[in-house]
Amino acid sequence: MDGLTLARSVAEIQCLAGGKVEKIQQPEKDELLFVVHSCGKNERLLISASPENCRIQLTEARPASPVDAPIFLMLLRKYLLNARINSIRQPNSDRVVVVEFEALNELRDCTRFFLHCEIMGKHSNIILVDGNGRIVDAVRRVSPSMSSVRLILPKLEYSAPPAQDKLDPAKAAAEDFLNVLSDAPRPDKALSAAFFGLSPSIAALLFDRCAAEAKSRPVHSDAIETVSDCLAGFYRDLLNARTVPCIALLPSGGRILLPFRPFGLDCREFPTLGAAADEFYRSRAENESIKRRTAAVERVISNAVQRLERKIEKFNLAICDEAELEKLRHFGELLTANLHALPPRAENAKVLDYYRDPPEYIVIPLDNSVSPADNAQKYYKQYRKGKVARETAVVQRETAVAELSYLRGLHCDLSNCASESDLNEIRQELVEQGLIRDSSRRKAERGKPSKNGKGAKGSKLPPSRPHKYLSSDGIEIFVGKNNTQNDRLTFKQSAPEDTWLHTKDIHGSHVIIRFAGEIPPKTLEEAAALAAYHSQARGSSAVPVDYTKRRYVKKPSSAKPGSVIYTNQRTLIITPDEDMINSLKKLN
Repeated sequence: MDGLTLARSVAEIQCLAGGKVEKIQQPEKDELLFVVHSCGKNERLLISASPENCRIQLTEARPASPVDAPIFLMLLRKYLLNARINSIRQPNSDRVVVVEFEALNELRDCTRFFLHCEIMGKHSNIILVDGNGRIVDAVRRVSPSMSSVRLILPKLEYSAPPAQDKLDPAKAAAEDFLNVLSDAPRPDKALSAAFFGLSPSIAALLFDRCAAEAKSRPVHSDAIETVSDCLAGFYRDLLNARTVPCIALLPSGGRILLPFRPFGLDCREFPTLGAAADEFYRSRAENESIKRRTAAVERVISNAVQRLERKIEKFNLAICDEAELEKLRHFGELLTANLHALPPRAENAKVLDYYRDPPEYIVIPLDNSVSPADNAQKYYKQYRKGKVARETAVVQRETAVAELSYLRGLHCDLSNCASESDLNEIRQELVEQGLIRDSSRRKAERGKPSKNGKGAKGSKLPPSRPHKYLSSDGIEIFVGKNNTQNDRLTFKQSAPEDTWLHTKDIHGSHVIIRFAGEIPPKTLEEAAALAAYHSQARGSSAVPVDYTKRRYVKKPSSAKPGSVIYTNQRTLIITPDEDMINSLKKLN
């Protein structure tokens, strides 16, 4: 949260001035939650010093707190519980917010405390300072071994972060913006360099909001004056909480929390910055959780793939050349045919090989400790043993290759995970295949609750939903995300006359066109493109995609999840086109 977004949040938090602190929690080691009774209702103030998610905002979230209160939380409760909030200010519109509290001590004397919330990325901190300017404690202590510039330790005098030679945009007039922008080749960089609280990316979006000109070109003086007036007016609206907070979608595909509606970007508006921040950080936390859990599942699959690859290599070594096996049988037969001519303890036998064309004499090694007849039986035995071993290894290799293909398909499915439900279905599939243990079942058997306090049954997430698109002809197309969902989509959520599509001999999603009549060619092409795109052939060209009526798709009783057989199919050759995929209307 940069200084500009922080200023919009502070404008909302002003409603807490005069409020009474009813409750203090510390859900995370670097996160605080204050319940403040103000204007006849309870408001929740969230302050986070997390390096990735540092912020201060009003929130509707109700995070769980640890059973044992940390030391810093006990200090806050000692000094700030039942205290009144005198003021909330943001000096210089920078990334520091100071909340002033007024409380009564044990002697009923009025005392003041200041909570300095430094929202500065990896240097973020929450520091409690007494009325004399001395540090009581902090979420993150900074010792001499960590920094020689600025120490954060109890009883030391508090010093603000090093000051920068910049202007306070909240106090700037249009003339100040005009002076900064005049003759600036990059107005966005000029704004970021001159004013507190403006990161380069936010400055660029803010400038684009106030001017339609390209930010990389110099602007004329008249345009500069217009932009300067707009910037000054924008800050007046910002400080009075009159701007519209939103979550904007960047061209790179990322999202950004903004205190204003940007120019030229798709965004979702919110009534308050607190509501926008709740959604933004909730979504970010969910995505980070999915990434962590996906990485864990990916490791399980990768380890299983490596084990199978080693097995297949061993099977390949065990599968000796069939010609070598036949050679052993020939030796046995040739020895048997020439037993009458072989001496009892010979070290080798020179016999006519009638298997060759033309026949010629060959030398067969013998074990002179046994008779020629026993040598013949030894060659027969080696042949039979080698043949059985080879046949067994071939079958085992085929099984391992099929398993390897299945696991690589699961690895492909991981890229389609967009929610906890999607990931849980893949994880449950791995449990059912015996690749990982069911931790929730073990916890339930031990009587341990899950993380949300419920048992394994109560914590079960609802089934995930397939992708849902609308074709150019207005027909619904559904795309499964994983094997479990593919089975559910094909056999439980589609009708016999719907059209089913799948890449030919390539792992991928099941695709259903929900339409009983004749499929328009454009819709069929778009559905085939979706099937190719959501498969292991995503980056390939000329991908074969089979399609048939859903009633011709069957699932063998012993088949793995997602595996089917089908008949009466026809084949389209398609090259996945991401632009075309993105042009389709997505309904979920």
